[in-house]
Amino acid sequence: MPDPALLTALIVVVFGAGFVNGTIGFGFAVVAVNVLAVALGAKPGIVVISLLGPVLSATQLWHFRAHAATWRRVRSLLAGALVGAFVGTQLLVFLPGPVISLALGLFTVWYVVTRLRAERPALASRTERALAPVAGFVAGVSSGSLGASGPILGTYLMAIGLRAGDFVFAISLVFFGAALPRNALLSVNGFYASGLVATALALLVPTFLGQQAGYWLRGRLPADRLQQAILAVLLLSSVDLVVGGVQGLLGAGI
Repeated sequence: MPDPALLTALIVVVFGAGFVNGTIGFGFAVVAVNVLAVALGAKPGIVVISLLGPVLSATQLWHFRAHAATWRRVRSLLAGALVGAFVGTQLLVFLPGPVISLALGLFTVWYVVTRLRAERPALASRTERALAPVAGFVAGVSSGSLGASGPILGTYLMAIGLRAGDFVFAISLVFFGAALPRNALLSVNGFYASGLVATALALLVPTFLGQQAGYWLRGRLPADRLQQAILAVLLLSSVDLVVGGVQGLLGAGI
């Protein structure tokens, strides 16, 4: 367990990350993972995120259960994410983590910038079906190896035209599904040490309260402001991915 001062700081961080997640439907891992990685270490930080994230996803699935029919549209995306999460957690990827981070970041920057310039039509159904398993696989690898997949999933779901409750239910479903193989592998490989589990439990209530506060704000945001908030978080997270990727490549001497 962290010392009381550090634990207090982490409580503030996860409350804020939960608030972002409750407001726009994702962003918890993106906001919290770097702080937890610095405070606890890279792998322990991701392990703690892996315990908190599924709880948020599950509560959002229940909160937005009226949009459950959306699952049919993202079945292929979910299937790809399940496979990708297994691969990512095992770190059996063809490219180094920094390269994946950089590529995801640059792609998301491109999408957000072009969307800010003009409203883009939703992808054609044929293109959507072809891209779904690929996008899911990449998101799963990102979740397993980097601890966050919101940028790629959020970009894809917006590109196919999902909005509001449909968007939140879909992204929460894929988050939750991808967490299952990831957490199973982490458990089998002994990553869930008692101290990290205790830390996650200590952070669970403030994370949940932050999410509930985010729901309150979400209900008061106009639809256009909500979409702008989603794009803003996507942009910030993509910049973070790019910076992390560049730093990783430089550190590796690539």
